[in-house]
Amino acid sequence: MSTTQHGSSGYIHSYTRDEQDRLIRQAQFLEPYVHDSIDFAGCRHILEVGCGVGAQTKLLLQRWPYLKITSTDISEIQIARAREFLAPELAAGRVALHSYDGNRLPFDDGSFDGAFVCFVLEHAANPAALLSELNRVMIKAGVIYCTEVFNTGLYIHPSCPAIHHYWEIFNRCQRELGGDPDIGIKLCNLAVQAGFADINQRIIAPQLDSRMTDRRQREEFIHYWAELFLSAASMLLDEQRVTIDLIKSLKLEFEQIKNNMDSIFVYLGMQIKAIK
Repeated sequence: MSTTQHGSSGYIHSYTRDEQDRLIRQAQFLEPYVHDSIDFAGCRHILEVGCGVGAQTKLLLQRWPYLKITSTDISEIQIARAREFLAPELAAGRVALHSYDGNRLPFDDGSFDGAFVCFVLEHAANPAALLSELNRVMIKAGVIYCTEVFNTGLYIHPSCPAIHHYWEIFNRCQRELGGDPDIGIKLCNLAVQAGFADINQRIIAPQLDSRMTDRRQREEFIHYWAELFLSAASMLLDEQRVTIDLIKSLKLEFEQIKNNMDSIFVYLGMQIKAIK
């Protein structure tokens, strides 16, 4: 969901302007799920790794008006868009953007009192090494929040064979690119390996079911997930991993979920808070 980090060999999403716009919409849609349990009130300067276009950065700055953020990304294309998207915050000196080669973070030990990672480790070839680097550049008792995917946690009722088939292909492709679409369920173990302590895990579970009666809300919910799934469609089509017919069937099933009040759509993500 974000940019390739720490030696990963590929990125299942594209770097197009449309995809960059989608990342901004994604951050806005997921804001209550990702940010409502994050507390940087005791921090003055945090590090964000894998900032992408700066969508999560802007939300953090809005929620924590006295916070300074140093944000890094491996993609110069994404950094360029982040400079555009975060222009007011850059001018105010509230954020600094740095390129990062995916190996050693370009900061001294103990440079930050907090860290934020969101949908980055799923693309990392060595997520434990990245977390260890974050541990190195944080002060003692610094806090890190890490939010990641757990794609196996997808549940849909009634069954949608096209969506499930496409999702299997999507996840297989991400693994072949060096990522891990289930990295979220491994966060606690990875944080222990990286030397963090006092690790707490929280499940993030956007859910559509019969309680969601507002049509506009259902449309927004399904639009977000359909857009996320299809963000890899061009690549999968180009590599002949999926067909146009499968894409059409997937879109039809998403419409059926939206219009069927008995449908259930649940996606599980994972978030940890840990202390150095």
